[in-house]
Amino acid sequence: MNKAVNSLGTQTKNNNTSMKITRIKTSLGQFGSPVTTELSAVVERMRSPQTKETAERIATVTLRSRIAMEEGAPRYQLKDTDRLPYLVFSATFGRKGYDKPASATGLLMLNIPCPQGLRQVEELRRRVSQIPYTLLAFAGVSGVTLKVIVRCDYPAGDGKMATTIDSGDYLAFLKDAHESAARLYTSLVMCDLLVGEQSLTRGCRMSYDPQLYYNPEALPMPVVREVKNPLTDYEGTKADEAGNVIIFPDNEERQRIELEYQTCLSKAIDDGEGQAEKTLQLLADYCRKACLQEEGCVERAIWNMRFKALGADVIRKTFRNAYKDPYKGRPLSQMNEKERIMRSIEDFLSRRYQLRYNVVKQVTEFRPNDLRFKRWKPLTDRDLRSLVVEEMKEGGESWMSDIRTYVESAHVSDYNPIHEFLAACGKWDGKANYIEDFARRLPTNYSRWPQYFHRWLLAMVAQALDINRDYGNSMVPLLTGEQGYLKTQFCNHILPPSMREYYMKDIHMANAEQVERVLGRMWLVNIDEYDSKTQREQAKIKRLLTEKDVQVRKMRSDQYTMTPRLCSFIATTNDPTPLPSGDGTRRYLCIEVTGRVDMTGQIPYKQIFAQAVAELQDPDCVYWFTEDDEREIQAHNSQYQQESALENVLSQLFEPTAEHMRENFWTSTTIQTHLSKSLKSKDVPTLQAIGYALKHLRWKKYKNNGVRGFYLKLK
Repeated sequence: MNKAVNSLGTQTKNNNTSMKITRIKTSLGQFGSPVTTELSAVVERMRSPQTKETAERIATVTLRSRIAMEEGAPRYQLKDTDRLPYLVFSATFGRKGYDKPASATGLLMLNIPCPQGLRQVEELRRRVSQIPYTLLAFAGVSGVTLKVIVRCDYPAGDGKMATTIDSGDYLAFLKDAHESAARLYTSLVMCDLLVGEQSLTRGCRMSYDPQLYYNPEALPMPVVREVKNPLTDYEGTKADEAGNVIIFPDNEERQRIELEYQTCLSKAIDDGEGQAEKTLQLLADYCRKACLQEEGCVERAIWNMRFKALGADVIRKTFRNAYKDPYKGRPLSQMNEKERIMRSIEDFLSRRYQLRYNVVKQVTEFRPNDLRFKRWKPLTDRDLRSLVVEEMKEGGESWMSDIRTYVESAHVSDYNPIHEFLAACGKWDGKANYIEDFARRLPTNYSRWPQYFHRWLLAMVAQALDINRDYGNSMVPLLTGEQGYLKTQFCNHILPPSMREYYMKDIHMANAEQVERVLGRMWLVNIDEYDSKTQREQAKIKRLLTEKDVQVRKMRSDQYTMTPRLCSFIATTNDPTPLPSGDGTRRYLCIEVTGRVDMTGQIPYKQIFAQAVAELQDPDCVYWFTEDDEREIQAHNSQYQQESALENVLSQLFEPTAEHMRENFWTSTTIQTHLSKSLKSKDVPTLQAIGYALKHLRWKKYKNNGVRGFYLKLK
């Protein structure tokens, strides 16, 4: 045991010799460029008297200025605050900005309030120094907080840090680590923590604290993480070979329920002495004692000709009296009117109906809870009113607003139909690569099509599971070819029939609200006849491919909420050159269809999506298009690009030359002047158009005496 600790301590020490954090200069509170710096250097600076003057000035005005700002005064103290850099301990950042960290440090900052000032800071600093996970503890710049930096174990229990990170997973790790550290430090140090929204850039200002605590050999705190599989809630669901989720219980369970009910009915008939009312009362008692579901027994009794003369209302009330326990044994005297009404609503709805909230459609769905297992359908206002009438007929005192309150609350459990389908697909048998076999139904001469379709489908499933939002499905397979090749049919059959309601054949870009709604509620959109889209619409589609979250307005609400993007795209066209000229084509994968798509035979949807889920569970699975893939795709797409008239004219008049002579140096202006000699004034292209054309031609640009241009020669 001691040997293991010593080994870990040695490794920790070696890691800390080059431990780096991020230092950021600010201007009026706004972040500048991040600078990676040694933690030890920051510690020395916090001990240095050079920091003292600025830190003391800020501590003096902090409280006064904060009150003044709350009353509307300008933020005049920022000029002092900006003199101290902002420190981010959890990660380092590079050229990709603050959204994508370059590396993880595994450091977590805790913020402990010390309203009594430096005396309390010193006492709590002494306490946290006794915890082996405390790397650094120092007084905040305001003098009324203690900042504690804790080493955490990320991503595994070996003390090693990752060089590249998934920002979404790392942020989730920091949140879990903060919860673990909060429980530990509040219990051992006997203090409270200031809890703020965790982010990758959460940090604090550098402060002056010559008495700070610094232990470069601090041990990493283990963080217990609960990794929740989004499919766990749907374990046990099954689908048929066509991919339809089976909503009926197996025959054995249905036969058991039916047999127990018939046993209760036979006994009630024998004991009822031929009296319908007595037989019904006995049936209700026997069914309750057999723990059979009330509503299913009510429906079966209503169907029975023996009780038809009594009427459905009498049958329902008889069973209600036998089963009645709406308050779970709690005395009415302990409830006020509102609680009693809400509990009666909860009891009524749980007995009579099944409710669920479809998180994809963002609507509540329902079906009768009568063991007939009907299809779920959206709960409309008309249906809601019917529920109110039924509840009142049972003697309920609630109104529509009361039942609507319950139905639209979180008491109705969430349901994700896509997750249910993926869970119902079961396990991949591993006998074939079903995804690429499906891709081969589409004939093409491009050999990498099956591999790229495989990658695209994995990205589509990963996006539905919200596995990693750094790599959204930003690629669009663009199927080109003659009419009648069944390109659209291929797109239509990527999803099984049970998922077709989450498939759309086109998207209307003019309605911005509909576009945002589609991104959050559709699993797949086929942009049919892509060439019919205007340049503005095509540009908007390209922008949508990079969206990770969408703003969606809920029904009957003026509030917008951020929803993870669900939608992936595929497109079809008859145009052999559907892409504009230039190098902005990496979001499309052009596939020339050389014949009719083979749509014969059954498509093994269960195994296709089971294979996708199984592969995504592998931590080494690559489900995004890498930079090498994008370069390959751009080179492949060049044959499908249009060439503008201006580009054609320029390529006929000029060609690049290696002779860097003064007379060969051309700018956009001199090219425009040369073209104006042969064209009418109205036909002379603008400088902007010439600039775009030159860029699309990919001619190399040079600098001559501070002027940028091209070395070209006339043909």
